[in-house]
Amino acid sequence: MSLKLADLYDEIARMHREAVGGVVATVVSAGGSTPRGAGAKMIVYPDGRTVGTVGGGAIEAETIERARELVSSNEPVLLSYDLGDDVGMTCGGRMDIFLEPIAAGPAVLIVGGGHVGQAVAAAAKRAGFRVTVVDDREGVVSEERFPSADRRLVGGTELMHDPIAVDEATFVVVVTRGHRFDQDWVKVLLPCRPRYVGMIGSVEKVRASFEKLEADGVPAAALRTVHAPIGLDIGAETPEEIAVSVVAEMIAVRHGIEDTAMLKDKGVHKGVSRT
Repeated sequence: MSLKLADLYDEIARMHREAVGGVVATVVSAGGSTPRGAGAKMIVYPDGRTVGTVGGGAIEAETIERARELVSSNEPVLLSYDLGDDVGMTCGGRMDIFLEPIAAGPAVLIVGGGHVGQAVAAAAKRAGFRVTVVDDREGVVSEERFPSADRRLVGGTELMHDPIAVDEATFVVVVTRGHRFDQDWVKVLLPCRPRYVGMIGSVEKVRASFEKLEADGVPAAALRTVHAPIGLDIGAETPEEIAVSVVAEMIAVRHGIEDTAMLKDKGVHKGVSRT
C-alpha cells in the first residue's frame, strides 16, 4: 500500500506510541538508473505487509525479506545493492537502503482482572509494554475494563502454552483474586523462566505461599526469582499507586537492574482489594 510521506511518518509515530513492531526501510542513496531516489520509505510489518515502497520488484522483495529477519532486533542494518549484479534488475544502478527496527516492546502477562490488574494494565501500556490480561471470570476481562490491552483471555492455567506463550523475555504480574490462584499460576509459570514474575501479597502471605509451593515441589531457587511482595516500596495503597510501583519495578528489570531489592525495603501493600 502506498502512502504520502506525512502519512508514513504518522504511522511510524503510531507504531512507536503503541509499541507495534516493524522495520522502516529508507533509501539513503541512489546512483545511476534506480526505481526510487534517496528518501523513499517503506514500513515492513512482521507478517510481511508493507506500506510505502522502495522501488518494487526484486529490490523490494529482497528488502522485505531482510527486514522481516530484523523485526525482533534493535540493530539497524545498511543494505547496499548493485541492481544488476545483486538482484538481476536491468536498470543497473546502485542503492543503499537503511533498515531501522521499531521495537515492539516487551510483553507483559497480567494474571488477574481486578482493580490492581486494571491499573497495572493501563500503566504498563503507557510504559511501552504489550499487554495480555487473563482471568477466569468472563465478565471481568472485557474491552470496557481493559481498553488498552492487546489481548484479553478468559480462563485459568489450562491456557498456558496455547494461547498463552511465556518465555525468557516475558514479564508476568500475578494479581489474582486469591492466594490459591496466585500459587497455581506461579507454579506453572516458573518452569518457563520469565524475565520477571511479580506476585501480590503481604510479607506473611507471600512466605506462606512459598512454603506451600516448595512443599508441592517448586524449587526454592526458582521461588527466589519471584518479586514478592510485588513492586517497589513507595508506600503504595491504592490500585493506581501499586501499579506505579509494579511498573517501576518492571522497568528497572527491563533496563538491567535485576536485583531490585537494592531499590526497596519491601513491606505490606495496605488497603488494596484483589477485586
